[in-house]
Amino acid sequence: MVGLRNVAISLTCAAGLLTGRPAIAQEMPGEYKAVLSTLGKTGDFKDGVLKVNIPRSDLRVTIGQRPAPAPFGFGGWVALTKGTADTEVLMGDLVLTEDEVNPVMSAILQNGLDVTALHNHFFWEQPRIFYMHVHGMGSAADLSRRIKPAIDLIDQAARRAQTSAPSAPPAPSGTLDSAALATIIGHQGEQNGPVYKITIGRPDIDLREHGAVINARMGLNTWAAFAGRDADAMVAGDVAMLEHEVTPVLKALRANGLNVVAIHHHMTDVTPAVIFLHYYGTGPAATLAQGVRAAVDRLGKTRGQAQPNPAKTGKAPTVLFMCPHGAAKSVLASAYFQRLAQERGLNVRVVAAGTHPDAEVAPAVAKHLTEHGYPIPVATPRQVTARDIETADVVISIGCDLTGLPAPRGTLVKWDDVPGPGENFTGADEAIRKRVVELVDQLIRQAETP
Repeated sequence: MVGLRNVAISLTCAAGLLTGRPAIAQEMPGEYKAVLSTLGKTGDFKDGVLKVNIPRSDLRVTIGQRPAPAPFGFGGWVALTKGTADTEVLMGDLVLTEDEVNPVMSAILQNGLDVTALHNHFFWEQPRIFYMHVHGMGSAADLSRRIKPAIDLIDQAARRAQTSAPSAPPAPSGTLDSAALATIIGHQGEQNGPVYKITIGRPDIDLREHGAVINARMGLNTWAAFAGRDADAMVAGDVAMLEHEVTPVLKALRANGLNVVAIHHHMTDVTPAVIFLHYYGTGPAATLAQGVRAAVDRLGKTRGQAQPNPAKTGKAPTVLFMCPHGAAKSVLASAYFQRLAQERGLNVRVVAAGTHPDAEVAPAVAKHLTEHGYPIPVATPRQVTARDIETADVVISIGCDLTGLPAPRGTLVKWDDVPGPGENFTGADEAIRKRVVELVDQLIRQAETP
């Protein structure tokens, strides 16, 4: 690994090719205001795209008998943007129950629009929900007239459901640390009621149709929606991939325990072909976010590009984690770091030790790691040695008194603000997870620098 001593650990939201500029609100053209009026819907105009909202707040959905709020993945939409010769391109995603699928499909086809995909987003949901992608071209007024019969059918079904359905199941209690989720994934999101959703565009993919730029607001995006609470959350999402990215993304999701529920296209007759993948998972929010981040990190890679492997160019570097007792914080950090480094192809040697080690790993730490599928990295805490410090390429001190210890040969990084697990286990765990992600990001970037 080249220049490892120069690694500077700092809070980053690295996104590489996937980072898109924020959607900029614009003055809505008159023809788009007329579309909203015709459809009787709300929407907004940003980045040259009119987005019309078709939420299914009438649905009372459970996933594996767990209530799922409407913003978790039951918001339909249609979008319009200008192509060549003043022609509008329409794309959309309609959220439908089983009984609604074919009547709505007929309404779309009979009005000269295309159905380009029909698929699921979930397993184990009740009632069954399907997603229909639509496409059309014409003037804004013409497209709104042609899509309206399908939207009217959805509205009618929603009104019937609202008058006959039982009351909505209680929303998941608790809160999510959205800032921590954004840090792990590397992108900011938006809060919509009990759901925190992160949307990531693919500006590296130049996708156009009849001159229209197909951007994130037209459906070319990856997203992750979180609901629940930090200790017990659920995530659902969609990954937009080029064909050669499919297998790496699948491997990343499955390695992190996320369920893959669909692989399909949303658009037809486009170049390059874009494949979409839907996933779902439950567990601690930070763990779910790490799984999402692992998948996102597989995007934007050149076909055939291998993940970083410093071992091919030299000796694997050593990262030393040490804390006062060598029984809790350094154990958590080394467990999380070893797995994430392995998943992301970073070849490193990991050492954990304490300045005044306890006789055993803290039982709460051992139980926590075992319950979440992590091997306990040390059998018994041990004393950090001068050789440990002098031979490590990176030394992570988590609240240690360094008086009397030799100066590190490599980079010294202090995580002194991490709380003690005995005082605030959740806070300590989340702080360590966040810093581990940052550390792996920094080391990979350093490894990729010539």
